[in-house]
Amino acid sequence: MIHLRLLPAALSAPLLLLLVATAPATAQPLDDSDVNVPDAGVVLHERDGDPWRVTAFSKEVSSSHRAAYLRSADGISFTKKKGYDEVIPAPKGGKAAGVPYSSPGAFDSVVIFDDKGKAKRIRTVRKPLSTASPAWTRDGRKLVLSIQKDGITTVGFVIVDTITGTSKAVTVRGVEEHATFRWTPDGRYLTANFWDQTWDVRVLRQDGRTHRTLRDVGIMHGADSFSPSGKQFLTLRLSMETSNLCVWDFASGKLVKRVNDGSRAWTIGWWDDRHLAMVTRDDHDDHRAVVTDLDGDVTRVLATFSAKARQEWVDLVYTPGR
Repeated sequence: MIHLRLLPAALSAPLLLLLVATAPATAQPLDDSDVNVPDAGVVLHERDGDPWRVTAFSKEVSSSHRAAYLRSADGISFTKKKGYDEVIPAPKGGKAAGVPYSSPGAFDSVVIFDDKGKAKRIRTVRKPLSTASPAWTRDGRKLVLSIQKDGITTVGFVIVDTITGTSKAVTVRGVEEHATFRWTPDGRYLTANFWDQTWDVRVLRQDGRTHRTLRDVGIMHGADSFSPSGKQFLTLRLSMETSNLCVWDFASGKLVKRVNDGSRAWTIGWWDDRHLAMVTRDDHDDHRAVVTDLDGDVTRVLATFSAKARQEWVDLVYTPGR
């Protein structure tokens, strides 16, 4: 999945529950390709055959919480999931991961629910630690969540098997304090940023040991930094003079291309193997999500954002089109 956000070892005990939802908010079609989402303050510009589709969104409702909405299978409506900061649908559909406001008992948890509204709660870490930023393997079986202390500092990860309902927590020393863990395309390893005089990317085994280190490549960018083929990954390299988006070959670790981002606000992720999804912001603070080629030229507009969307820090969640 890829996100667009407008921004400045525990044993599991599955618990079946019904997900509480409010009345769905209708996504209103404006024409053959435009969908108005009133609760988000966003107009989506969609086409048949798009490789990615907005399947959920969230927005800020207080200084400590967000409201999460999940799109219906027919694409007509978005339903608010009460009590969840974020809801992330699986790549192949049929289920989603919800991060609840709170969890009963001594453990934090993630909730896995199906398209019928039934869900199971899976324990992740013992409180006061918490988990956030769920990311699916591409086959939709496993999740990784980043472990945080004090709700801020990353100290490790939790792997959740959504089929067996089990989880395993791993502490990782030296990980960058705001890092989020993500899967490699084959679902065998995890990636995260580390600072060691340069911004490095470490590829970790599922027990937390380092498999390999990609030195001085920059900060992994986008909710999924890897291209759809899995052969390349995207980073942001910062210096005192400038910033550059860089495409790297994952097998060799060699630089493939520097991308002219045209001073765009931020990157969503890959659109296909030859295009990126980004957010533009003009002199009037108007925001659009766009597709660019690897030379930085805009080829398409994906979404436009109202002032309401900017004020509420709306986060669109894209998953592969089905």
